[in-house]
Amino acid sequence: MADYSIISADSHVQEAPEVYSERLDKKYRHRVPRIEERDGKRFRVLEGRKPRRMDVAATRVTEEDKTREFRSDPTGGRDLKRRQQDMALDGVTAEVIYPNDGLGLYQSGDAEYQMAVAHAYNDWAMELFGGHRNIFAPCAVVPTHDVDGAVKEVHRLAKKGYRLFKVPIIVNKRPYNDPVYDKLWAAAQETSLVLSFHSFTNDEDQYPPDWGEEEGIGGALNFMAMSMAEGLSPVSLLISSGALQRFPKLKFVVVESGAGWLAWLLYVLDEQVQKKHMWIRPKLEMLPSEFFKRQGHVTFSDDPMALRCIEFTGADCLLWGSDYPHDEGSFPHSRAVIERTFVGVSEADKKKIVRDNAARLYGFA
Repeated sequence: MADYSIISADSHVQEAPEVYSERLDKKYRHRVPRIEERDGKRFRVLEGRKPRRMDVAATRVTEEDKTREFRSDPTGGRDLKRRQQDMALDGVTAEVIYPNDGLGLYQSGDAEYQMAVAHAYNDWAMELFGGHRNIFAPCAVVPTHDVDGAVKEVHRLAKKGYRLFKVPIIVNKRPYNDPVYDKLWAAAQETSLVLSFHSFTNDEDQYPPDWGEEEGIGGALNFMAMSMAEGLSPVSLLISSGALQRFPKLKFVVVESGAGWLAWLLYVLDEQVQKKHMWIRPKLEMLPSEFFKRQGHVTFSDDPMALRCIEFTGADCLLWGSDYPHDEGSFPHSRAVIERTFVGVSEADKKKIVRDNAARLYGFA
């Protein structure tokens, strides 16, 4: 690969214990993410989610696996000197950073608790990463049960220096074509914060009962694939509801869902809006694919299918991310993965996808 910088548009940090033990109101501290021992078994416990067993998987870890999931880094990526050493090892010069435990926050049904945890995380993450704007862009967490509260938090985040915030990728009981969200889209447009939808952030628990157990019936594999497929939903809803038409300067990104599906979805939306025009409302002023190319983005890590569809999607909407340090990501072999997956892609498009698009969207130097 040519010797130029690359930006990961999808990396992670493990929240520090004090985010929940010190920053959160005492009335909530017994409900925060934690490890519990139950009948001699270890479980990861998050409110609203079935306990996730941890001990069995630990016995299956290979030497290669030890380099990922912060297994060899007890700081969870919070030691910035060590983190930058990992970045140098992987050939990454800047990162957009998402939480770990905070991905599952939305599954709690308590709007007040959700916002309290979000405030604690958002303050902590900016304190940790905010002094290194050319290297790190942390993503804030914004719950959506209380839309007015979410709007207030977005404006607070903009004043703190955030460049993006994430909401649940799917809200089953109140989907994103509901007009109630217009005030949230307006806030994102007004503040120029990028709206992010990260996979595995559905507002309802979907973990399979056999996750982490000694024997399984395919729940983990199916869960991983179908959770990534949820990335289609916000793209379709923002376009079909007319949200992108009403808020033409709103920028959004779907994260860790792969991107091989993007060309198919945009083609289907274009086809249906033309053939079913008598049924489809609101009436769109442009083709769905044109709205997406103007305002939408999708990240991927190891997805050669996405790159085979550039002729239809274009390269400007695609962002590469290592998903550091997760097992499904490309760390610590990102440069090799890029070389393998970008075969046949022009150098100009490669530079856009692995660096320039993220630099433009998030304001990296």
